[in-house]
Amino acid sequence: MRDLEVSHVISAILLAAGESRRMGTFKQLLDFEGKTFVERCVDELLASKANEVIVVTGHRDDDVRRTIGEREVRFAHNAEYRSGMAGSILCGLSAVAPGTEAVLISLADQPQITAPVIDQVVDAYLTHRPSIVVPRYSGRKGHPIIIDLKLKDEVFKMDPAEGLRRIVRRYSGETVYVEAATDAILTDFDYPEDYRALKRA
Repeated sequence: MRDLEVSHVISAILLAAGESRRMGTFKQLLDFEGKTFVERCVDELLASKANEVIVVTGHRDDDVRRTIGEREVRFAHNAEYRSGMAGSILCGLSAVAPGTEAVLISLADQPQITAPVIDQVVDAYLTHRPSIVVPRYSGRKGHPIIIDLKLKDEVFKMDPAEGLRRIVRRYSGETVYVEAATDAILTDFDYPEDYRALKRA
């Protein structure tokens, strides 16, 4: 993570508010290689070129904060976390530091995404300054994505059912696609069988 005294360019927003109903247990605190999902995601974001990390909490807010501990992040609590991911995005967006030019949206159920993968997306933004940066693997779009804050008003008006999808489609001509070297950008863990497969790998 870059020095926070430097003018903010990119704020990373880690979405960690959900209930994990399909998993049947709170997946943010599941173990992956000796750390919880949320710890691993936070650590990789902190090791990346993002200027700050904002963790959006909701369900089991205290447990998530306790698990992250003294790591250099800021928290934003989405009290309406049951309403879906769009509200958590807006909650995180409302918490970014002054001077932020873009946000990187990251998911807390993608613990295999590493700082170098994140930096591919960040570097594409810093080089081209597009409206949106999206990573792809074998032609399929994944996360994390970057949204330039010149689209902030549109993000705040987004349809909660659509999330960012409609905005990404609308600005496809102003989007830079990054060819990721790993399918981790596509992989999230929603069901118990997904987690069992991760543990076997």
